[in-house]
Amino acid sequence: MTSELVYRMRTCAAALIGGDEAKLSVLHRDAADLLAEASNRLDVPEPLGELMDILTGKQAPPMPPPPETGVAWTDVQLPKPVMEARSVTTKPCPMCGSIDARTVRRVNRVLMLTCPVCSNQWEYAP
Repeated sequence: MTSELVYRMRTCAAALIGGDEAKLSVLHRDAADLLAEASNRLDVPEPLGELMDILTGKQAPPMPPPPETGVAWTDVQLPKPVMEARSVTTKPCPMCGSIDARTVRRVNRVLMLTCPVCSNQWEYAP
């Protein structure tokens, strides 16, 4: 049942009982008890229904056995890349030869690199 109906019935029962005890008649008390009992019976949860069938899917292929000694990483089951990644080489600072991370600043429409070791600045050239 809807919980709204249950809440309304309980509110009516509380309003009937909530009055002065001296003025509360037997009829009002009986009506309030009936509303409270009916709301408690309506508040029972509905049955869950029939159980569903268990679906069975495909079984996963068996895992290859682990190597006997040490740890080995293999790419036997991995797909081969379509494109090879180009190698990235870091160009050293023209002044000191350092390859540490550089600070990049934009000056007008040019990217300027700053060496963290010797503070030399030069234009970025891809």
